[in-house]
Amino acid sequence: MTRGAWRFIDSGRLGGPANMALDEAMLEAHAAGETPPTLRVYGWHPPAISLGRFQKAESSVDLPACRRLGVDVVRRPTGGRAILHTEDEVTFSLVVSAAQLGTTGVMGAYRALAGGIIQALRLLGLEARLVERTGSTSLPAAVQDPACFAAKARCDLVVGSSKLVGSAQVQRNGFILQQNSLPLELHLEQWRQVFRREEAPPGATGLYEAARRHIPRAEIAECLRVGFSQSLGVSLVDSSLSEAEVWRCGDLMCKATVVSGGASSAQVARESAHRA
Repeated sequence: MTRGAWRFIDSGRLGGPANMALDEAMLEAHAAGETPPTLRVYGWHPPAISLGRFQKAESSVDLPACRRLGVDVVRRPTGGRAILHTEDEVTFSLVVSAAQLGTTGVMGAYRALAGGIIQALRLLGLEARLVERTGSTSLPAAVQDPACFAAKARCDLVVGSSKLVGSAQVQRNGFILQQNSLPLELHLEQWRQVFRREEAPPGATGLYEAARRHIPRAEIAECLRVGFSQSLGVSLVDSSLSEAEVWRCGDLMCKATVVSGGASSAQVARESAHRA
């Protein structure tokens, strides 16, 4: 592990297209050697569904219901299944190289970064663990379910038997982007509508329920900063996006990031990024 200073960016709530474009811009900037490893904490306004990189939108979510409910549908640069991101969520992404983590392979990186999440949750009073099975033990219906929180994957974190944090990752030439979803509360009625499901996600929970208390967002963000600092042996310094990342975000927003709803204007994206 290379010790040193990482960036810590708390960009607040942004729209789905801007959030996905910013994460990709951060990955590109780090891979180009322009920025240090980064932990970004953010939220969503308005609510959005992020599809995994290879998911088909029409077979995964109810697009007319999303439009009716004001839920944007965007595509992540990472894999995995669809996630409904409401305003009651803390999302956080990391960009870093495998060399800096001292890992090989996707699961090696997941394990290294899971240590930071586990430590952050411990600071919040919760004991979590990484799902580490080598084969799927989910029911067939859960395996086929398009929604991330309907099933546990090897990269997810559970508290007790309930999934609390969903993670998805992409690696490009040894550089890693990992996106992580930490729901504060599960909005089950909205979840049922957008995923065409009658039942609630089995074995999933929100942070408030798991911790049995309401936790301020600022406390969660600070615990993520300290958790990753302690686990990885790095210092996380308050920072902001570079001008190049802001402009690249706008460029990426002009691509087919938005599946349904949302403003795709590069100017809107840059204004959002400048506020981050």
